[in-house]
Amino acid sequence: MPLPPEQRTKFFVFVIESPSAVDLYHRRSEGDIVRQAVELNGIACVVKTAISLQAFDACLKIGLSEAMNRLPGYVPLLHISAHGDANGIQLSDTYVMAWPELREHLRPINQALGGSLVVCMSSCEGYSGVRMAMHPEDPDLPFLALVGTGNKPTWAETAVGYATLYHQLCRGEHIAAAVAAMRVASGNETFWVQHAESSRQTYIELISNVSPENARANLEQLAAEEPPESQENLKRLR
Repeated sequence: MPLPPEQRTKFFVFVIESPSAVDLYHRRSEGDIVRQAVELNGIACVVKTAISLQAFDACLKIGLSEAMNRLPGYVPLLHISAHGDANGIQLSDTYVMAWPELREHLRPINQALGGSLVVCMSSCEGYSGVRMAMHPEDPDLPFLALVGTGNKPTWAETAVGYATLYHQLCRGEHIAAAVAAMRVASGNETFWVQHAESSRQTYIELISNVSPENARANLEQLAAEEPPESQENLKRLR
């Protein structure tokens, strides 16, 4: 059941978009689509364009702070729109930002927000961004929760999906229920939400079950199964 109005978190959507040259040529702007959709619900939306790494950093450190000053009492939902794949995102100037680098940009923002940062990764395979939380040695998580897709969504699926997400959150739905509605409305079954602490804990449990001795023995077995010429090459390397 949706939360009653007095218990709902006041939020605004802060969009950082980094369109490709083709998107710019065709005047495709996800930021404009998101803004039009969320403003129908009375949700404030701020859109910034980041064509380079320097601009992206400025959007996070300066633009977000300015937006929060204009909207006191409201928490931001960070919406990052860019082309990408399972390894990270690409900015307008073709700079590739892998997940480890994006993680370093997000960690101080999440800290400044008291660990409450929700990131909506609007990129192909954006759900792979959960890797940013898989660092058991680091207590500083890059986000509270991440929403993204596991495949390559169409423009229509993205627009309908995120419009639905923000609409449901505005009416007081919990984020898991809002993402479930997002899947139904968009027809894309690979939209998911994951909390950073859950990702890290799952990763810790996974690696704790790995035996270094067994792993080494398995690798030696693989080497033993190599053809004779490959074994000779391995001996040279040793």
